[in-house]
Amino acid sequence: MSDGDSGTTSERTERSKGRLTRRQMIAATGATGLTALAGCSGGGDGESGTTTGNTDGVTTIEYWRWPHSTDPSNQGEDDIVEAFNEGPGAEQGIEVETVTNPFGDHAQAVRTAIGSNDAPDVAWTFTRQYYDPAGKDRETIEQEASYDYIDNYVDESFLDEFYDPYMNVQESLWGGVVGIPFIGGLSPGLMYVNVDAWNAAGLGDLPEGSWSWEEYLNAVEQINGTEVNGTTVNGTGVGLSDAVSNQEWSSSFIGQISRTAGSLVGNGYENKDGQTVLTAASDPEVDAWNALFGTPIENGWTNNPMAYEHLEMQDPFSSGQVGLLHHTTFSRVEFADQADFEFEIIPYPTKNGDENIAVYGPSIVNATILFTTFKEEVGANPEEAAEFIKFRNNARNQYNWFNTSSQVIPNRESYNLMQEEGVSDFVEQTRGLAVQERVNQAMEDFPAAQEAILNRYSDIATNAAGNPITTTPQSVGSGRVHDAMGGVLQQLAQSNNSDPQGRFTQGEERWGQLIQEAGDTEVDPESIGYNAPEPQAGPVN
Repeated sequence: MSDGDSGTTSERTERSKGRLTRRQMIAATGATGLTALAGCSGGGDGESGTTTGNTDGVTTIEYWRWPHSTDPSNQGEDDIVEAFNEGPGAEQGIEVETVTNPFGDHAQAVRTAIGSNDAPDVAWTFTRQYYDPAGKDRETIEQEASYDYIDNYVDESFLDEFYDPYMNVQESLWGGVVGIPFIGGLSPGLMYVNVDAWNAAGLGDLPEGSWSWEEYLNAVEQINGTEVNGTTVNGTGVGLSDAVSNQEWSSSFIGQISRTAGSLVGNGYENKDGQTVLTAASDPEVDAWNALFGTPIENGWTNNPMAYEHLEMQDPFSSGQVGLLHHTTFSRVEFADQADFEFEIIPYPTKNGDENIAVYGPSIVNATILFTTFKEEVGANPEEAAEFIKFRNNARNQYNWFNTSSQVIPNRESYNLMQEEGVSDFVEQTRGLAVQERVNQAMEDFPAAQEAILNRYSDIATNAAGNPITTTPQSVGSGRVHDAMGGVLQQLAQSNNSDPQGRFTQGEERWGQLIQEAGDTEVDPESIGYNAPEPQAGPVN
């Protein structure tokens, strides 16, 4: 436990006995009280709000999540909760209740509960949605953030089960581990192909190794307009209607797809003076955007990008309307369930088809969902929550859940179990093991990529573990960074990709201004402008 631990387990339990839970408040106030308390609602299953408290020696904690994309995944999740309640939970006097919020409402429901000092004990989070730690040390974060550091409550042996990058990136950003990942992110995602459309276009064998941007664009052009199973197919698909309302611009486009050009820093990094160095307005970003999205938009080889949100692009692909699609790793589960055509996962095309470009990397900052526990000061029971987090995310339970969900697992020991004990038919059907093998390879390549960053950028700051800090403030300016950078992509979509270099530069200039105006952050003024600093993209070896 850390020096900042606030009381023993028994002391915390005594405090929780005196706190009226929201359900108790509703019972006391009747129907009128429901309206008054609606602002704290989590939605979903109609049982919103925390119920933490002690009854007959049992502390009940709430676990907030959103629905998984498949029934087997949800059932697997519920089975783990039941196993905890009947096993270690019963032994330790802890009972977990699940609250399921609609995905779109979840983050705001958690924020509202935090603001009411009635936070959930455990919640799925994209942690930077609740507090942006850019430029701040651990001591400051611990004082200001509403969430707790999970490394205060778990052993190193537990953290060592996970792939190092998932912990190293947290060390870089937060100065410690704030959450335990259970679905891993693979940056920049996966490249999916409608095999029926590919074959109808007469493109021959699917790429199995390195292939170039030029070959990709030829495939997109040839597929576009083909008739397959009674459907006219777009060459590729892009969804940008939500680019300014969340972080899809950074988790799926700017700062991610430039890895296909050899960029390893994406949107930027922190320099040794503690300043943010922005690299979004650069040849690697613009060239990769043009190759994967801009040129198809300009030539009419894609759908209307403003007609869909990014995640909504799953549906046009599933219905056979798209030939090639850059999308998330978890989309393949829906494709396997709904597509009535053959699809496959193929390598990303790269600049010059270079096989030494490190396309895949771990993505924890924007794409990885974490199990987070909140502080006592906002109404949670972090120590009891940590006991559940440890059980839910140990190697065996992550392996069991992988077999029901086929999602990327960030636990190295779970991957070892896959090799030793095999995987389910569902995982085979949804190509889960093939993706997990990509993840494992990305983790093995991670040290070489980190070393390449250090060699290319002499001014880059490092964390205590010696890893380069390649994060940028994105939550500053009350969402106006999203307006600036997501707006760039929407402008390009609406103008048939007119002047991407100029628009990327304008977006970066606005982003830098917002960082500077935030007060506790600073931007390197010499990094603002196109190709400033000079890009250092290229193959790792």
